[in-house]
Amino acid sequence: MVSILNSNLYDPEATINHVKSLAFNRSSQTIGESKGLFYIQKELEKKNIESKIEYFSYAGPKTYLIRIILLILFGYLLLSRLVVILIFCLALRFLLPTERTFILVKKERSKNLITRIPCEIKKEKRPVLIFSAHYDTFSANLPYKMQSILIFIFRIMFIPYLVMAVVYSAWFIIDFFSGTVNQNLFVSLIIYTSIIQLFVLIIIFLLIYNNKKSKGSIDNASGVSILIEIAKLVKKNPLKNIDVIFIWTGAEEWGLLGSQNYCERNIINLNNKYDLNKSFNINIDMVGTYIGLIDGCGLFKNKRINNSLNEELETSAKNMKIPLIRYSKIISPKTDHRSFLKLAKTTKTTFEVACFHSDKDSKYIHSSKDTPDKCSSTTLNGCLDICYSTLKRIDAHFE
Repeated sequence: MVSILNSNLYDPEATINHVKSLAFNRSSQTIGESKGLFYIQKELEKKNIESKIEYFSYAGPKTYLIRIILLILFGYLLLSRLVVILIFCLALRFLLPTERTFILVKKERSKNLITRIPCEIKKEKRPVLIFSAHYDTFSANLPYKMQSILIFIFRIMFIPYLVMAVVYSAWFIIDFFSGTVNQNLFVSLIIYTSIIQLFVLIIIFLLIYNNKKSKGSIDNASGVSILIEIAKLVKKNPLKNIDVIFIWTGAEEWGLLGSQNYCERNIINLNNKYDLNKSFNINIDMVGTYIGLIDGCGLFKNKRINNSLNEELETSAKNMKIPLIRYSKIISPKTDHRSFLKLAKTTKTTFEVACFHSDKDSKYIHSSKDTPDKCSSTTLNGCLDICYSTLKRIDAHFE
């Protein structure tokens, strides 16, 4: 098969130019995030591709930090027997009409950009192929591996803290009514929990990101740029039998929030309109110094990952002689493909998922090393060619 790159269907410099144009902080809740989304939208408009912005709210890191501090204050008020203050605050909150809608810690907002290009033959319950890539960035003061370790420690330490908070509350009630609680043990628990609280806060502050460090080129201007050019190709040459949906997700770095919101909000419509047993998701998250494709995760490979879709993608790569590395990991990368795996599980369908992820490039991401020079037009266009060729071949299967 002749590579699309040699068929002059698109500008071979377009993908790398997108990466360079997006080389700025796009962290969630910043002006850069909106700037990045509007850049994508403007590129689509150049080819008369309509898109819509889907807003959603979420609890971000600042919200969680404030909530933890409030939880600690709540605990000490409870332990100090200042229950009257808590009762007064709750009464004020719920009894006054003007205060019922007041939220002490507001949720943060982000947005997804979505476009759908319908096929020519509009059959009932036809297949759909969903392309996804996140456009937000994350930049930390610590190396990527250290971040992962500290987040793991945070989770281990925070759960006991919550348990201790419940135990404190229960013992306070018992002591309040009976006075039989062992005070020495009670004080020991207070000290233990205070240490946990302090440790949790230190971890949070260590993980506060530095907006000025990462340009987010590999993670994930690469995926964004590839999706832009695939959308232009599909608009110019619509498929016959498959609708194609493109989603550029926000707040992926804070827990796959954009893709989760899309799936939860659209699951009924997708299930009613399309045959999800014959549908697919291709998530592009990190196409850096090479093209990586996740084959499976966990001690036992996830069958929804190691599937016929991966075989189709690899066949396209081999036909066009494009290097592609398929690999498995014990711990699955936290990318948007997880949200679509959950969609398949929820709908109890054979909806298939594939994820491009250059795992070895993780040493560059979330830091000042994640720059456009780590990407190349050859690698980006190679992934583009693989996806578009696979898309055309799958479409032919349904004729």
